[in-house]
Amino acid sequence: MNDYIFSLDIGTRSVVGVVCDNEENTLKIRSIKSILHKQRSMVDGQIENIKEVSRVIGTVKGELEEELGIELERVSIAAAGRALKTERIMLEKNIDIRSPLTAEFISAMETEALKLAQDIFIKNSEKDLFYCVGYSVLGYKLDGKTMSNIEGHRGNMVSVEIIAAFLPHTVIEGLYSCMDNNGLEVCNLTLEPIAAMDLIIPPELRLLNLVLVDIGAGTSDIAISKAGSVVGYDMATIAGDEITECIMKNYLVDFKAAEEIKFMLNEVDEYISVTNVLGITQDISKDEILESIKTAVYDLCADLAEKISKMNKETPAAVFLAGGGSKTPFIREFLSELLNIPNSRIALTDKKSLRNVDLNSLSNFGPELITPLGIAYSVILNRNYDFFSVKVNNKKVRLYGIKQMKVMDAILMSGFDTKKLIGFSGKSLRFTVDGKEHYYAGEFSTPCQIYVNSVSANIESEIQPGDTIEIIPAKDGATHVIKISDIVEESNSGIVYFNGVPTELCSNFFVNDTEVDKDYVIGNSDVLKIIQLKNISDLYKLYNLDEKEYKSYINGIEADLEYKLYDGLKVDILKIEPVIANKAEKEVPKEELILDSFISVTVNGKKIQLPKRDNGSPYIFADMLTFTNIDPSNPKGNIVLIHNGNEASYLNPIAEDDNIVIKWDSEYTK
Repeated sequence: MNDYIFSLDIGTRSVVGVVCDNEENTLKIRSIKSILHKQRSMVDGQIENIKEVSRVIGTVKGELEEELGIELERVSIAAAGRALKTERIMLEKNIDIRSPLTAEFISAMETEALKLAQDIFIKNSEKDLFYCVGYSVLGYKLDGKTMSNIEGHRGNMVSVEIIAAFLPHTVIEGLYSCMDNNGLEVCNLTLEPIAAMDLIIPPELRLLNLVLVDIGAGTSDIAISKAGSVVGYDMATIAGDEITECIMKNYLVDFKAAEEIKFMLNEVDEYISVTNVLGITQDISKDEILESIKTAVYDLCADLAEKISKMNKETPAAVFLAGGGSKTPFIREFLSELLNIPNSRIALTDKKSLRNVDLNSLSNFGPELITPLGIAYSVILNRNYDFFSVKVNNKKVRLYGIKQMKVMDAILMSGFDTKKLIGFSGKSLRFTVDGKEHYYAGEFSTPCQIYVNSVSANIESEIQPGDTIEIIPAKDGATHVIKISDIVEESNSGIVYFNGVPTELCSNFFVNDTEVDKDYVIGNSDVLKIIQLKNISDLYKLYNLDEKEYKSYINGIEADLEYKLYDGLKVDILKIEPVIANKAEKEVPKEELILDSFISVTVNGKKIQLPKRDNGSPYIFADMLTFTNIDPSNPKGNIVLIHNGNEASYLNPIAEDDNIVIKWDSEYTK
């Protein structure tokens, strides 16, 4: 038989197996078997003793097969709600305003955000291994503005916020090991709170603010609907076992006996026979036992109410109770009090709560069957998942089939650097040279190449089990690196003796009013000024001299500013200052050499003239970096600092005629 639905609810206290048929999207129950664990092989909904849990599963499977005369090979299972964890993350990116946002770019960005969420989650999870089982996009922003759809838009900054969901490796592997031990193939995997929610509160009821509380033995799952969707899941580790343990302590009985006493509290008998661990038997009033567990039940309800209020932010319209623990006395009364809603708005699920299940074959239905039936019903809804494997760049990757898997899902789980999926254009460069604007656009990127089974694909391509995926990373477009020497031809027409100092008739470069050499790498928005020493006026420009305050001389003869300079000339520029000898005498000009306004030093063998600072403060070694080819942002070793033959620091003061060496250690020779 191949068209049956077989589901297993592996709980803390028992394993429940359900076999049913799908008749026009309605579950028709054929048989249900439930067997208690003989020992505590499950803790808080998670498998601890795989061998013992496998044995119980085998017993349930065997009884169903014997009763129905079929061989069960495929099974639907669920992971406990307490195992689900989430990570919320926002990713921002600078983008090229010239290019509109594409669906592929958006998907790649979501993938990168998911990878970031996974990295953060794994880091915070210490050594535990988790599987990412899916994510939801919470919203987009473009240049700070919230948008529901950013495809086709342009801007400078885009962001996406997602919430990613994770299941522990141990939970998944434990479940699969138990199935393997019983020759069962997992065809569907869901989450327990989702399964119960889908069965009790279908989509057409989710416009209402409803709460589902599934109280099991080890955990209590909470799910909340509002405004047409499920808005949150949570879990409490206080559940039915806490009530059982309270009875154990109060009446000195073992766990099994305490469980039997708890179940009998819903019977009509007024007295319950109790035999404690000392062998003493006595009949105890049911009212006395009920009174003894009130505090424990109230604590359970208080924890549930706190979590519901924290998630829901308001009083819910109604609460549905499911799970074996929901039959515990006082649950409805205490939740009504704590949530401030009428007792009539808190309902214990029964046959009337199920719209899509045919329960005619069942004589004894209880809320403990909600989750196993929900797991089976998830098959009809197609909200069930399984793992499969693919290869990404020759690496085997296991994927959780929470949806139709795509290339980007495999990329995420493979550990491939998602930043290499998107290439970015090089940065543009804009600057001015002597007032003329220059612009260089960054080069366009080379997109990544993706192949599925050697066929060209993209990150949105759907994949199947066994597919082979090859990814060739994207390459960023180059950003232009332009030196002054790349755009200006340097000339040198000789040497003149300027105020007695040999001065080359060469090009002098200033960037943002700071002198630099020809190897300076031009930055965005730089203002470049070039002074070529061709005539006397160029010396005035170079040293920022006012022609009204100075006179010029060539070989001792006064010359005008347009006098052309050539090799070997002796050039003096004299400052004119009024001098008064006495009151009877007229003012006479006194000429002083401009040399007094400069200091002359040698940097890496080249003579440099430095204008004296107005405040009289000295230059320091750090100021001399601009006269070298040293680029600290692109280190080539250690920097050697030599001052008049001795080692120096960047704070050493500079004086007249100093000899300065600033070089990489690989270039320096003593």
